[in-house]
Amino acid sequence: MVVNHFVFRFRLHANVIPLWKEIEYFKEYQEKLRAHVGKKKANYIISEALYLISLGTNDFLENYYIFPTRQIHFTESQYQDFLVDIAENFVRKIYSLGARKLSITGLIPMGCLPLERATNIFGDHDCNEKYNNVAKQFNVKLENMVSKISKELPQLKALSANPYNIFYDIITRPSFYGMFSLLALTYSICYVFSFYT
Repeated sequence: MVVNHFVFRFRLHANVIPLWKEIEYFKEYQEKLRAHVGKKKANYIISEALYLISLGTNDFLENYYIFPTRQIHFTESQYQDFLVDIAENFVRKIYSLGARKLSITGLIPMGCLPLERATNIFGDHDCNEKYNNVAKQFNVKLENMVSKISKELPQLKALSANPYNIFYDIITRPSFYGMFSLLALTYSICYVFSFYT
């Protein structure tokens, strides 16, 4: 189960599945699995599966920064807290349905995404450091939530998979990773990022 775009009611893309629907799909899957392999084996499969949760990038870039009303109702810090709270509630819900192993991925350096660099005309098309700082702050809050919830839910094995540093390193040292042009770097970032959205 890969979950993305927590703020479903504000989404722009028709193909984004809201969290309540993700939960419904998960329940349906469990019913079908139990019918197919039996309750005991199904419960084992459900508890041993690794659940990947990716969140935040589009919530900021396609919701918070695009809609002025979001910025009226939330500061960046409040919006980070809002998303982390939604993530925590979602984790608690899937935990109650049997999920035990989670990898929760935070934000990449979203200010360095090709579109953000292209539109950063006042910053000479460099990375938008404001967006990068928001990403770093969000990831700290997300890591704190994962640590807290891991203590509260005794059987939960949750990992905060912070992608920020590796992506930033690829962007700032592309030749180290075998990429020698901005075009190759852009293609690589878009290709890798497609797995996180």
